[in-house]
Amino acid sequence: MAGNALPFENAMMVRWGALVLLGVLSLIFGLLVILFPQVSAAVLVELIGILIILISFSALVFAALAPGGWKESVLLALLGILGFFFGIATIIHPIVMGQVIFVIVGISLFLGGLIGLVLAFGEPYMMHRGLFALQGVLAIIIGLILSFFPVFGVALAVLWVGVVLAIYGIAGIVLGYSIQAVTKA
Repeated sequence: MAGNALPFENAMMVRWGALVLLGVLSLIFGLLVILFPQVSAAVLVELIGILIILISFSALVFAALAPGGWKESVLLALLGILGFFFGIATIIHPIVMGQVIFVIVGISLFLGGLIGLVLAFGEPYMMHRGLFALQGVLAIIIGLILSFFPVFGVALAVLWVGVVLAIYGIAGIVLGYSIQAVTKA
């Protein structure tokens, strides 16, 4: 068993190389997402559709395995079936369903912002009321923008994913080479 163990130096060498590799891959994918936003948007929405299908399948499994069976979890089963068809529609028509998804996200943000404002002004002894109010106002503004301009929301999400991937890639490369420099010293 001890024969399979790596010395500490070899483990550090593997880690820095893996970090650099992940950083390079992340940087490449981030740049591809930024350079080809239309294709990236379609792929992003189709991945969301696949995620919806997986979550719907999980909901159906939970409904079937619930202590009361199907009779006690009809709403969860219906939600799973509805989500399954929604996910299939998202994969078949990614442009239309991407807009629908971002309208739903906008409505959710709007309602969450309203709740944040109600909490900020309705609870006089709550800590950080100003932050709740700020969160509420920002969520209402972003929710309205996404609800009325869902294409802008899709473009913003794609750009955000590309920038985050690129920053993560640069950080991974820098961290990997920093670890290599420390292990050589």
